[in-house]
Amino acid sequence: MSKFIKTGNCFDCSMKVDVFSQLTHEQLDTVNRHRSQVVFKPGETIFKTGSPLTHMLCMTDGLAKVYLEDPNSEKNILLSILKPVEIIGGPGFLVDDRHYITVVALGETTACFVRVEDYKEVIMNNPKFSMELIKYRNERIIKYFDKIIHLTHKQAKEKVAETLLYLSDDIYNSNSFSTALTRQDMADMSALTKESTIRALKELEKEGLIKCDLHHFEILDKAKLRKISR
Repeated sequence: MSKFIKTGNCFDCSMKVDVFSQLTHEQLDTVNRHRSQVVFKPGETIFKTGSPLTHMLCMTDGLAKVYLEDPNSEKNILLSILKPVEIIGGPGFLVDDRHYITVVALGETTACFVRVEDYKEVIMNNPKFSMELIKYRNERIIKYFDKIIHLTHKQAKEKVAETLLYLSDDIYNSNSFSTALTRQDMADMSALTKESTIRALKELEKEGLIKCDLHHFEILDKAKLRKISR
């Protein structure tokens, strides 16, 4: 079960997203006084598709999975892995105040929740913050669009190669990494079935491009893997 804590403050926090540098002292004080800090255990749901969007959050520790859920099937698309420092909200903000993504803690994860009311107040009264927040959100939406386009046009091995490169370059910053992602998670990230993902991993390993066991991966030839992903 997640637990509530309250440590430090927004003024001294080294994990603030850059957009918060645009807040005045009074606005940051409001955010700090009303925020809730929550620690999630691995596998706990942080946001659920369709649930009320009452808070935005800033992730300060750990990793989390972002899913698009299809309400008419059991298929999901794993859009990205979040790591510090990210603002997590959704397109429902200022529209219908509902979540359109599901966010699940991948490991023990800490996040600060900020009331939607406080965001609205700051947006109305701080144009610089508003512009930076719009830019921040749009940059991430563009990444989601790029991912979906790539998944539409690539074959199974190409998709899995791209997933491995994403984990290596963007999440773990190493050619050798251990992950809590399951094979089903990797399948959801690659828009494949679990069986197709396992076959593609075996093909890449047979070709000498990677080594993998259940949770550990090692990229042996990143140049060739990148060529396949393209």
